[in-house]
Amino acid sequence: MSREPPRLQLVRTICRPEGTLGVVEAFRDLGFDFERFYFITDIPEGASRGAHAHKTLRQCIICLSGSVTVDLCDSEQKFSFQLSSFEQALIVPPGYWRDLRDFSTHCTVGVLASKPYDESDYIRDFETFLHWDRRKQETREVSYLPIKRYTDSRYVGRLASDLSESVRETLKSGQYIGGPEVSAFETEFAALCGAEQAVGVANGLEALQLCLMDAGIGCGDEVILPAHTFVATALAVTQVGAEPVLVDVEQDTGLIDVSQVAAAITPRTRAIIPVHLYGHPVDMDPLTALAKSHNILVIEDAAQSHGAAYKGRPCGSLSEAAAFSFYPTKNLGAAGDGGAVTTTTVSRAERIRTLANYGSRVRYEHEKLGLNSRLDPIQASILRRKLTELGGWNERRRALANRYQRGLGGIEGLVTPVVRPWAEPVWHVYAVQVQEGRREALQDYLREHDIGTNIHYPIPIHRQPCFSNKRWRAEGFPIADQFCSQTLSLPLDPLHSDDEIDRVIDVVRNYFRAGRSERATPNVG
Repeated sequence: MSREPPRLQLVRTICRPEGTLGVVEAFRDLGFDFERFYFITDIPEGASRGAHAHKTLRQCIICLSGSVTVDLCDSEQKFSFQLSSFEQALIVPPGYWRDLRDFSTHCTVGVLASKPYDESDYIRDFETFLHWDRRKQETREVSYLPIKRYTDSRYVGRLASDLSESVRETLKSGQYIGGPEVSAFETEFAALCGAEQAVGVANGLEALQLCLMDAGIGCGDEVILPAHTFVATALAVTQVGAEPVLVDVEQDTGLIDVSQVAAAITPRTRAIIPVHLYGHPVDMDPLTALAKSHNILVIEDAAQSHGAAYKGRPCGSLSEAAAFSFYPTKNLGAAGDGGAVTTTTVSRAERIRTLANYGSRVRYEHEKLGLNSRLDPIQASILRRKLTELGGWNERRRALANRYQRGLGGIEGLVTPVVRPWAEPVWHVYAVQVQEGRREALQDYLREHDIGTNIHYPIPIHRQPCFSNKRWRAEGFPIADQFCSQTLSLPLDPLHSDDEIDRVIDVVRNYFRAGRSERATPNVG
């Protein structure tokens, strides 16, 4: 495992006749912020200090007077540093056992710590530390999505056998299209979303398309959507013959900029599709008020927001209709493709159900031009069982996202996700913004350290080759362009361990610390 090593850091000093000033800045010099300062002094002859390790705490040790020897080790290597001048500081990353010895007379040691005192962060028994560290060392490869773990009982317990049993029972039933398994899932999923009804369909793209078809949207109509989204949002519009109208996104969230939507409305505007990107809801109240004032339909693209909430209301119930995807990597994922439409009215659900079944309610009688877009019972049985785990999985995603937020906050050149105060996101993706044109370099660095990443998304809608016939100005959506050039998705899945996320944090911090050291020239005088 490539662990961040301890290192000596030059302390910038300014020497003047009236005295010497020493300067240590948090991120520039230490690579971390600090919340606590303490010092050790009046040390008896022959005394020693330390004899512990920290799981997450970072420290900067400075010998303000006298001298001291600091011994550090993990389960594989040892380090020893003699500090005898305030002109050098020792940076100690988490995960090292430390012993301080050979204090000189009148020695005073100052310590800057990244967090307040927390006894739970200490390991005070050396054998316990070695066991903990060896387990950490085993956490080397961190896949972006550990999808195979969902069928491994070591990670999911009974869920693995339950999923297999669900599939077997469905196969034995002989009901392979529609039937009670699909109906039961639709009822349970509608309840999760706070919707009147849900209709299982083949995938997320067709869920959006069916919503547009039901509204009679087609040739000559316009539909507003964000310039930064997965291509399916725009493809659904073109599939019904309508024209996608793009709106740029917010600087800090990547969500549709609601303040720009009004300017995009024309007499031909029939619908707005807000995308709850990465599992974070859009600010729906002002958007729906605007749409209502213009008699425009709102259709949520909720493909990434299973279980997310806006002001306490579930995504999927915030508009007339919402489209979900159950692609395998989603928070609620099938073992293949799948999707659903949730609605606030029974009548809309019945119309969409008809459209998804070849436009037919009675066999061989087709009253509408429809699609073949149905969720099959095998996928429904898998989704029903996974639905019982979704709440816990989303809580786990929040815990891991908070771990990232704490561990990656304050790094110069790296912007962590913003959460609006009214939002309860479900962190389908944990996407950071890597500034100064360094995204590819960071992605390569993570790959070299066996850490998987993804980019959501590298090309904005207005630059997709399939839309080259559209009259969108190439430079008309600068924030979407910025997101697509800077965004990098880090591993985040309910089945990732704390140790895996901590490893990602450590490697990311190492990358930026190394880059900062290359650029910074210590000012000593």
